[in-house]
Amino acid sequence: MPIRRVGHVVLKVRDLEKARRFYCDFLGMTIGNASDRGMFLRFNDYHHDIAIFKTGDDADPPKENQVGLVHVALITDNVETVRAFYDRAKAMGVEVTGWTNHAITNSLYVKDPEGNTIEIYADVPMEEYNWPEQGMGFISRPFDIEAVPVGQRG
Repeated sequence: MPIRRVGHVVLKVRDLEKARRFYCDFLGMTIGNASDRGMFLRFNDYHHDIAIFKTGDDADPPKENQVGLVHVALITDNVETVRAFYDRAKAMGVEVTGWTNHAITNSLYVKDPEGNTIEIYADVPMEEYNWPEQGMGFISRPFDIEAVPVGQRG
């Protein structure tokens, strides 16, 4: 009876409206259910991929040096979509904290309004990097995100 995959992530936020704008307007999620307690968000037809729960207005934001979540990683179809999210982040005033090539992925990092880090990435094709043979983990190489051609997606 093996576990099949991660089902969803639940994040706590102080401001539900700011969270809605980020997760729906920027990331493109849809609301499956919402109340004054929070919302259940999805990308496609799964019941929810991310849930957002309201916490106190005086709650501390995430800190660099604390136990807990490092980031939530969201996979896209290709590197052109990663580039489109980079452009979209700049246009919408979303904080971009970096981008890198992890050998297995080309990744963009942004912050949500509460300071949670969100990684938006595309897998590197196996023909370009065979991770079962070449390894993975803690690899960070330059990724020239602005050299990626601007596609039709975003």
